[in-house]
Amino acid sequence: MELFEYILLMLAAISVSNLVNRFVPSVSVPIIQILLGMVITLLPLHYELTLNPELFLLLFLAPLLFNDGKHADKEALWGLKKPILLLALGLVFLTVAALGYFLNWIIPIIPLAAAFALAAALAPTDAVAVGSLAEKVEIPHQTMQILEGESLINDASGLVSFQFAVAAMVTGMFSFKSASLSFVYISLGGIILGLLLTLVKYIIVKWLRKLGMENVTLHMLIEVLTPFAIYLAAEELGVNGILAVVSAGIAHSFGYKKLNPEVAKLNIVSKSTWSVIIFVLNGLVFLLLGTQLPDIIQTIWSSSDIGHFQVITYTLLLTVAVLGLRLIWILIMDIPRSTDLQDTWRDKMKKAFILSLAGVRGTVTLASTMSLPFFLDNGNPFPQRDLIIFLAAGVILWTLLASNYLLPVLVGKETVAERNEDEIQAKIDILRNVIVGLSEQKTDENRFAIGKIINTYNDRIRMLKGNEHKNNAEKLMWVSTLNWEIENTLSVMKSKEVHPYMAYRQLNSINRFLFRLTHEDQYKRGSLPVTYWQEGIGMVQQFRLSIHERRAELDKLRILNITYVLQQLRDLLIKDELDIEIVSTFILHYEGRLRRLKGSEAVSASKQEFDTELQELARLGIQLERDNIQLMFETGRILRPSMKEMKRNIALMEHDLREESS
Repeated sequence: MELFEYILLMLAAISVSNLVNRFVPSVSVPIIQILLGMVITLLPLHYELTLNPELFLLLFLAPLLFNDGKHADKEALWGLKKPILLLALGLVFLTVAALGYFLNWIIPIIPLAAAFALAAALAPTDAVAVGSLAEKVEIPHQTMQILEGESLINDASGLVSFQFAVAAMVTGMFSFKSASLSFVYISLGGIILGLLLTLVKYIIVKWLRKLGMENVTLHMLIEVLTPFAIYLAAEELGVNGILAVVSAGIAHSFGYKKLNPEVAKLNIVSKSTWSVIIFVLNGLVFLLLGTQLPDIIQTIWSSSDIGHFQVITYTLLLTVAVLGLRLIWILIMDIPRSTDLQDTWRDKMKKAFILSLAGVRGTVTLASTMSLPFFLDNGNPFPQRDLIIFLAAGVILWTLLASNYLLPVLVGKETVAERNEDEIQAKIDILRNVIVGLSEQKTDENRFAIGKIINTYNDRIRMLKGNEHKNNAEKLMWVSTLNWEIENTLSVMKSKEVHPYMAYRQLNSINRFLFRLTHEDQYKRGSLPVTYWQEGIGMVQQFRLSIHERRAELDKLRILNITYVLQQLRDLLIKDELDIEIVSTFILHYEGRLRRLKGSEAVSASKQEFDTELQELARLGIQLERDNIQLMFETGRILRPSMKEMKRNIALMEHDLREESS
């Protein structure tokens, strides 16, 4: 029971980390998750998690790297193969060799083999961190492709180097010649095994489909189990499991080309499922580090081998060494000329610094160091295991801070929100064009159904504009509509169209709502142009009316008020003086109230017919949106990636609509 509660707490902490990042965007999510992990250790829990190092590579890296391979940009990988391989292989091996000796030199208490293991763990960059970085700063497109390709391949090369270094440390034996031959064998063996097992999986899936077993849940379960099964099979056969899952992931990226409903549905479910799995696993890695850090820090702080200031200085020195090696290597490399920057010396330096600072360390580094064994083959504890994990965590922290605060200065202070302002406006215009197209189909019979569909597009527009704008505009519109109700109530009371006491009651009700909304003294009860003697007369007069008559008078007044407000709103819509989304939403709200007040006479169709009408109008809206997206792309107002993303969202909405109608 305690383990289950602990898992729930960790999952809740992952959600909280993203919520905190929403309000403190300057602090990256991994840093928040590490801090939350440390906070969890302060809670009065009855469960203490004991980590199994061998489980880390299987549980975290196998699915993460499989997913990275599945979503790899194959064209970019091939087109930029030279710089990607130079960074993913050449730089990794250089980092392992140079940083290993450097680390052993500045911290002699860490043995050379263990220093090589830490250097190998620090060599790979993190794909997720790079992706989240692109959401904050404008990294040139080709540079981003290089970073994504590098982060995929260097995970494998770094982890293979890490496993060799750990094996040398644990067994106490190392031969460069045998290690080189073994490296080639297990690397090629892992790649080939990953491809073969992927082929076997496709044969099994095809056989199941021939049997008529098109159950999406079954096929999704097979896909989720695939990286774990491939990794375990590779380790059992003595080849590299990491390279096996990476090659299997890339092989899977060639799938899902056959167009049929079952595969399309599986593709949609797969994307959703994997997004949740990857989100949780990445968060868990940093949370687990946070839970381990207090004990690690206490162990290091109480150690007489190294001082407090020294260990922090070492993390800084290692970070400078990692990024410095990367910068030198990039400057030596011949990076292809990109369309993002000119081919001048200054622009080459800028690109080199961007590529260097964007080389953030993250999940792979963390999972590698935390997978270090506790003991050597001779039974002795793994030397300086806590210190190695602390140093790795320090480098991750410094690289995250450098990318978060130095990269924006280098590439410009323009944020993604500012950079995409024109594109956001284009998306708003697309939705507004859909609203116009739907409004042209409006008749007296389908007015309410079209209003409901239009309201969903209004909600999407308000989300694009932001909550603050939405709240202010809605508040102003509420004040206007309530004032119109007061104005009309006073008018019909003066012309004696309704009973005066019922009008006074309605004025009081509206006024209380206005006061709560604005907290302004002008809307207090005594400010209404209705005197207290009128209230007294009304109190007497109301006894002349039956309960049924009072209800009828109140409904009559409300219908008159709503009709008046609707006329004012439609005039605003014609004048286009305010946001049409807010005005349209209020029109739908008041039309709904009017429909309910008039009762069953206003209902023109049964619920089933109404739902069918809604689905037909929703399909019309989707088609209008698709046409407008294509038009905006052809005119250059939205870029191809945005167009693809918007069309994917439309496909998901269509799928959801089909599911509802089936």
